[in-house]
Amino acid sequence: MNFVYVCPESEDLKHSIEMRCAAPARVINRTGRYSADLIGWRDFALNSPTAMELLDRSDYIIIHRGLWASILPRIQHWKARDKTIIADFRDAYQLMEPDELVDVYDMEVNGGLQAGDSPERQIDLLTQLKWTLQATHGATTPSKRLCDDWNAYTRSLVVPDYLDLDRLNLIVPQEHDQIVLGWQGSVRRIQSMKKSGILMAFQAACQMRKNIKFLLFVDHPEAVDDLGLPPEQLEVIGWNSPGGWNRQLSRIDIGLSSMVGEFEQRCSCSQLLEFMALKIPWIASQGAAVYDMQSYGWIVENTAESWLKATIEMIDHLDDYRAEAAIAPYLFAISKNLEENIQTLVDTYIRLGSLYSTRPLGSPDTKPSGQLHTPLSRETENEK
Repeated sequence: MNFVYVCPESEDLKHSIEMRCAAPARVINRTGRYSADLIGWRDFALNSPTAMELLDRSDYIIIHRGLWASILPRIQHWKARDKTIIADFRDAYQLMEPDELVDVYDMEVNGGLQAGDSPERQIDLLTQLKWTLQATHGATTPSKRLCDDWNAYTRSLVVPDYLDLDRLNLIVPQEHDQIVLGWQGSVRRIQSMKKSGILMAFQAACQMRKNIKFLLFVDHPEAVDDLGLPPEQLEVIGWNSPGGWNRQLSRIDIGLSSMVGEFEQRCSCSQLLEFMALKIPWIASQGAAVYDMQSYGWIVENTAESWLKATIEMIDHLDDYRAEAAIAPYLFAISKNLEENIQTLVDTYIRLGSLYSTRPLGSPDTKPSGQLHTPLSRETENEK
């Protein structure tokens, strides 16, 4: 059984590609029972000879991101040749602001078709996504809520962001003087922290404990404005910095994961698993996204008071929390590694192929029109 992963080529997405495509492909190949290859989004969209050869031999084609109208002809082409086509994505596109969705589109087709190459860019991007999902056999996402959102367009199943323990085990803790509290996210999520009061808690913590430093690992560090944190207690690092996120994990003493609003509650919890696999205690926002992990860390409300209390408590009793993190949280995390779960991953792909229906679940058997009035649509009744 042969799998081909279609991946975007943007540097900003390399962590996502590693977790959803490259790492699974390596472990699939190590089984000896299956094979997996990676091709670029551009090679798939433009039908390059190298990609054609791999796709011809494939049984399953997993398209990670870049699910726009430009690839619809290629999806239909390979479906007609009995290939199972599976969409894979991690973001709640339907909850993005229009300008953010355009940015994501441009990032996902980076190195592929550009704005002037095809008229599809002029079609509403959410409509493109709906059309593409309806053309696939199914979809996988790391979030149950995200699966529920898109089940009306294609059968969607959860595939968690399993850990690549081989890579995590290469991380050697770096010695440092201050207690480092680490956070990974986008500049837009920093704005969410400001609105919720979480950033206010971090400002207060810096005033109360001078031995701490906040490490923010962000997509565009140059766009981070004044956060009200003392310069000596703040370090902002870009996603494309040498060593990436793994290098920063080697410096973190306390992990932070803020999830504010509906969009972030649909995000993957892979960071929490990474913290636990490295025996790093963590604090996270409460919500459905972390329901299964609430026994393994400190879950707090998104208020300045709750975040400040948890942060100071963990700083002051860090050795105790480290000792706790080395037991149940660690064992839970390593049970979510790729090696142990690779057959579950393969079985999910097979299940999507076997359950395929040409009619979207729970929807009438009609052709998509571009005006799909569902809860995912941005239009309200007053705007129609």
